[in-house]
Amino acid sequence: MHPLKLFKRNVNRIAKAFLLLSVARTLCLGFAMAILAGSFAIYVTESGRLSYTNSLYIATSSICVTGLSPVLLSELQRPTQLIMMFLIQIGGLGIITFTVLIGVLVVRGLSRSTRLASFVYEATDAHLAKKMREKNQGHSQSGVVAPGKKKSEAEASYVRRMLLSLFNISLSIEAVGAILLYFYMPETDRLPGTPNRLFLSLFTSVSAFNNAGFSVVDDLSFLAKDPISLLIIQFLIVMGGIGFPVIIFIEKSILEIIQKFMSKIETVTETFMMRRTMLLGEDPPAWFIFIIATSVRLEERLEVYRKELFGDANRMQMSIIVLGSLILIHIGGISILLIEYNNLETIGKMGFTEKLFNSFFLSVSSRTAGFNTFDITEIRSATYVLLCSLMFIGGGPQGAAGGIKITTFFILILYLKNVISPQTRVQAWGEDVSKNSVAISTRIYFLATISLVIFMFLITLANGNKHGIETIFFEVMSAFGTVGLSLGMTPYTNDIEKYLYIALMFMGRVGTFTLLIAFTGHSGLGDLGSKDDGLKIQVG
Repeated sequence: MHPLKLFKRNVNRIAKAFLLLSVARTLCLGFAMAILAGSFAIYVTESGRLSYTNSLYIATSSICVTGLSPVLLSELQRPTQLIMMFLIQIGGLGIITFTVLIGVLVVRGLSRSTRLASFVYEATDAHLAKKMREKNQGHSQSGVVAPGKKKSEAEASYVRRMLLSLFNISLSIEAVGAILLYFYMPETDRLPGTPNRLFLSLFTSVSAFNNAGFSVVDDLSFLAKDPISLLIIQFLIVMGGIGFPVIIFIEKSILEIIQKFMSKIETVTETFMMRRTMLLGEDPPAWFIFIIATSVRLEERLEVYRKELFGDANRMQMSIIVLGSLILIHIGGISILLIEYNNLETIGKMGFTEKLFNSFFLSVSSRTAGFNTFDITEIRSATYVLLCSLMFIGGGPQGAAGGIKITTFFILILYLKNVISPQTRVQAWGEDVSKNSVAISTRIYFLATISLVIFMFLITLANGNKHGIETIFFEVMSAFGTVGLSLGMTPYTNDIEKYLYIALMFMGRVGTFTLLIAFTGHSGLGDLGSKDDGLKIQVG
């Protein structure tokens, strides 16, 4: 048989095999294959300067957008750094794409245990396209034009256009972030590795938006006295961490406000023109007409663009994520400021403004990204506990953040409230929450807790008492939450520890619940909530 035909046949067999797998198994296998490919690329690029174990560790940390590394990034070759940036990008966008699709398909009655063939059928809206064709054929045979044809066509391209919005918005935010950092970052000539300013800006922007926490200059301490750059990076971290549907919702809301403002300008201008014409009998100035014409045209374009945005979150989920993020950011920022205010080893020597900005930067970074602007190995015990708590909670469920997610934590609080003050259903702001959402939240918390205990035990054994239990716990929480903050232990871990951390980062990225489904083939929920009409909130 011809080699090309043999290759095509094998590719088709692999594709068919993947279609028979569940979505959870496909996600796990896809990430594992990307990690292996990335590890070989890094190993080859470094030409033996890195062991394969370290190469695998860095590839896993990049794909899982964690930020932990056993070596200094400033000492790596530029091609290796480019490979890492590419891995961060596909890792961040990959998990966002899958979680966004799952969020949409949950509403359509599918779950992570669904076979990939059915998932693709739904995700590409093939079922809507088929219905549309059958409907149009029926109408064409009877000689009647389908009245809902345009609506059906719009429905049939919903998910495809949503994914297009996802990629457009993600790349646009990264590009804007890179441009702003390029112009606002301080001098970079004396930094480790002497990076090109453009590459440093681009790498930092991609790493921040995808919540990776990697820096080609090892940390961001050179930005500690530059509040504008810190705000830019915080914005990128938050946008990547709150989830794509929330970004769409916010963007649509902003566009709607702008549209109303332009409409108001148009009304006021027209009224002024009419009064001027009636009182003075003069024709309106050309610039008045230009303002109205521009306003009308801009309003129309904004309306078209707003309708092109797909995949926004429901108001409840958006409220939970935005409100939860704001509360956690402020609790973390104010607490770090107060606890570390007089700590000369961290922020004690800074001015008040610098203390404020650096405290809030660490608060934002600790839930998902892993950047630091000062030495966190010297933080006080209370800050240590706070950071571990923030790393465990994480960010939004349809973003690049890790942890158990804000929505999961919120539902657990509501569930606890329901246990203390019994009600027939768990409610959020007067609305019944889906039984499935509550059940999955409790399972995610249980699985995460058990997993952390097991990995803590195994890593402590492998460590051989070289580090204290507090340091190990911090590193474990950082790896599980795909955060990347470190107390300096990572470079001194042995190979057994590194493989355990690789497994932990992988689990933290794909999720404990997804791994459960991948291994067992089902979610363990049975028929729970099959007739549930409660509010569906995506968790985990």
